[in-house]
Amino acid sequence: MSSLPDVLNVSPLNAVETMNIETNKLDPIVINQSIARFVLERKGILDVGSVITMSVHPVDPTALKCFLPIKTGCHALVKKALLKVGTKVLATSDMYGTFQTIRRAFKTNEEKSQKDFVKNGTLDCLEPDNAGTGKYQLKDCIYDATGAIATADPSVQITHSQTACPVFSIRLSELFPMMRNVQLPLYLMNEPVSIEITWNTQADGVANIGKMLCFEDAFAGTTGAVIGVNNVHFLADYLTYEDGRMAATAKIVNSDQGLAMPYEDIIVTNTNIPAVTAPVGTATLRQEVSRDLGLSGRNVRQILVHDRPSASNALLGQYNSLAYNVADSYNWRINDQTVYSREVQLEARKQNQLAQCFTANINCLNAEYSFDIITNKQAANHPQNNNVISNSTFAGHAMNLIQGQMHFEGVDLSISPLNIPGAGIKVGQKPIEHLRTITHTAQNHVERICSYFSTVERAFVLRNGLISLILSFPFFIFII
Repeated sequence: MSSLPDVLNVSPLNAVETMNIETNKLDPIVINQSIARFVLERKGILDVGSVITMSVHPVDPTALKCFLPIKTGCHALVKKALLKVGTKVLATSDMYGTFQTIRRAFKTNEEKSQKDFVKNGTLDCLEPDNAGTGKYQLKDCIYDATGAIATADPSVQITHSQTACPVFSIRLSELFPMMRNVQLPLYLMNEPVSIEITWNTQADGVANIGKMLCFEDAFAGTTGAVIGVNNVHFLADYLTYEDGRMAATAKIVNSDQGLAMPYEDIIVTNTNIPAVTAPVGTATLRQEVSRDLGLSGRNVRQILVHDRPSASNALLGQYNSLAYNVADSYNWRINDQTVYSREVQLEARKQNQLAQCFTANINCLNAEYSFDIITNKQAANHPQNNNVISNSTFAGHAMNLIQGQMHFEGVDLSISPLNIPGAGIKVGQKPIEHLRTITHTAQNHVERICSYFSTVERAFVLRNGLISLILSFPFFIFII
């Protein structure tokens, strides 16, 4: 098979004689509080920088200080997204807000503060507190004269009105992992290409707070939220080249072998860790947990773990991943072999293993990742006794509520950083097992919702305008 044409790679071209960019504003063919569906035009190459715009609003007009979950932003509005060619599902993003909360933790402070703050409505950078205590407080918000009470900046303040409100955006490369590797040649695809978004819903009630919007402390009104359907659009960028590259790509697609494209997709597995009887005082309770992920026959590159209580965090909504006061430990069993010679327990080692999934270190305070530096190790239950984040408030909620709430875990199983077939490990007949040892305390004993995001290899072949999906390996394919 032929190599991937450089016009379909997301990396910059070495040289371009003439490139045209046409941006079209597409309205959804279906739009309501459940879904939005777009059908793309059959022209050019779809740029991964294309964006979907949206807004969200409280049902109650008296909710004047509501805000998006601060680490998730507008990504919390999307429950699931599908990229389809005809009736074939090319890519799926399930539990999208949770997955993006993990990915965003690896962005730089500059990108978070100067870009995502406006584009996504996030508020996740920290700065030294105004009191000069050496602790940290939230950045990019408005503080009152005391320096201890903060509210959202007016530019991103959520309002009841669909016309006088901030409109946020999500890039196509954020919405679908496959779009970080390839760009779609729409002009060579005979079947309609569509994007379907399933919205999160937030009805009134405590159990629903934080799916889309969080509210100020002690707010007594209705806590439901709705999508601003008038602000939902797709800003599609179509690329064309006039130096023969388009014709050369068409020649490959129309050949007998066609054009094969490997890409990454995400499989989500959800499970629960049951609650235990709360230990008394400084007592602890040890629990062994094993969870099967399936994935037999798949080539798996990475697995990310998100672990949260069912109750919402006042600032992070339902997207926090809570650490244990006494650090849990874990291992993985794949193809009847454990990945590590001993369980991973040290928080620094967990961060290191997680960093390998992104080839970058997580960008947050140690106190946000775990309770390691803010607990008393002399007591068996490791109680918190050394807050690093200030108790200054945002919308009435103490900022130190974000401590220990970004405790993501991960394992990198890839043998190559390149997007090539066989870069992940092939899973045999037996499922992947996640083995954990959890030490419960009076502070950490409630039921958890544990979500696994497994990055798997997929591919499709574009031949004579038609798509054929390839779900497993090995298969014959080009080398990038």
